[in-house]
Amino acid sequence: MKRIADGVWQLEIPMRYNPLGYTYSYLLVDDATLIDTGVGTGEARSALKDQLTKAGLKTSDLKRVILTHLHRDHVGLVDHIKTVSDARIYAHEKAVEILREREARDKSRYEEMREEMKRLGGAGLLKLLSRFELAFRRRPAPIPIDETLSDGDLLKLESSRLRVIWTPGHAPEHICLYDMEHRHLFSGDHVLPQITSHVSAHTYEKVDPLGDYLNSLEKLRGLPVDLVLPAHEHEFKNLEGRVEALIRHHERRCREIKEALRRRKCTVFEVSSKISWDSRPWPLMPFWIKRMAAAETLAHLIYLRNRGEVEEELRNGVLYYSLK
Repeated sequence: MKRIADGVWQLEIPMRYNPLGYTYSYLLVDDATLIDTGVGTGEARSALKDQLTKAGLKTSDLKRVILTHLHRDHVGLVDHIKTVSDARIYAHEKAVEILREREARDKSRYEEMREEMKRLGGAGLLKLLSRFELAFRRRPAPIPIDETLSDGDLLKLESSRLRVIWTPGHAPEHICLYDMEHRHLFSGDHVLPQITSHVSAHTYEKVDPLGDYLNSLEKLRGLPVDLVLPAHEHEFKNLEGRVEALIRHHERRCREIKEALRRRKCTVFEVSSKISWDSRPWPLMPFWIKRMAAAETLAHLIYLRNRGEVEEELRNGVLYYSLK
């Protein structure tokens, strides 16, 4: 854990089997408020307890938990915290809709994923997908949201004032929290200092997540911020420069995708195989990383389609893309 400023602690919550290693939760001591929780494991629960103790609090002392978004490495300990405390859970109003849709789709998640793999041109990988069937059949614990937040809301806590900035893209319900007095931005997964946020799309959604993400980046331009406090990697100072770098990254990725389509129509998996990924070359990627890469590629293709730069065709249940 690290003291960021008076009353603000950065807690390191471990997560195994993830190259990032941990999620940062942020504790506002005087407000007894936690921003994000980490994953829902015994190891994470012990780490949270130990670090809260060092900051002078017990888990039962927490008054509120503010969720930047609903991904498992941010919400995993909500159920535990609710069990041992009277903490109220805050999230963007969109989170309620997302949870309702998720509950309605829970029983069909595996079949839905199989159909999507076929549609993206990944039918050859369906045997590998079958290894994850049990994980898809498990129903995640419900996340109780007590208070909903809207874009622009001002959270008046005991000692802090936090402005809610709705930043969809990485997740439809994602928010950043801006401490105007100290010029701190709790950026969640929206802006990270080195890696790019995972911006993905699914075929069963009628959305443009990359368009949303780029618009959300623009919302942060000109914000007076001295320190950005993200959920992964490390804190950093140059928000404006990082926003610009992220926009340029996605522009380059779009150009690379259009180059991949220059000679012929391609499926999403075929386009993905031609992209220069930062993590590792496509042939060396394990199944699940390929699946995530394809979902990112689809987000870029939808963005380009919506702007009239590529054409989309559904042929025999498979999506094909080509240059206009």
